[in-house]
Amino acid sequence: MNLIDAIQSVDMEEIIDSMNAYAINRLKCVGVKNFHGKEPIDFVGDLILKVIEEKRDWSKAKCSFKEFLFGCLKSEISNYFKTNKYTFVDEILDVSSDGQAPNVEEQRRYVSSLLKKEGADDDELTVFEYWMDGISKPSEIAFDLGIDVKEVYKITKRLERRLPKIQTQVINII
Repeated sequence: MNLIDAIQSVDMEEIIDSMNAYAINRLKCVGVKNFHGKEPIDFVGDLILKVIEEKRDWSKAKCSFKEFLFGCLKSEISNYFKTNKYTFVDEILDVSSDGQAPNVEEQRRYVSSLLKKEGADDDELTVFEYWMDGISKPSEIAFDLGIDVKEVYKITKRLERRLPKIQTQVINII
């Protein structure tokens, strides 16, 4: 089935509404209010454009068109957060509440202490330090630490589950 047939075989209005609801729910779970001007519907619209432009290749999919769209949406949102996961740290480090330049080291220690209170282990804190230093590629971190990349991915997953828990506390220090 080609793309045109796939689009015509489903109720696109219903799918777009469902995808928008999914995007809203997924973005609320993260707890970030600023997505650099993007709204949940923008994720859906961008995805549909990618499918039409064949940047997301439906012809190779081995599932229904609806499942394909939802899988791609989940991937798009996940990729957005992976590429922008350090933004909240950058926002914290911009300006303190009294208008003076913040003590970056002090704020880094504070964020690390919050992570530790949430149960982060030494490995997670080490990876977080790499992130704050601008090193985000797991392969670079693994090479520098002399460990397997798979281990860095495991640590990253644990750390990504902890970050939303401390985000509201971190935003309050601004």
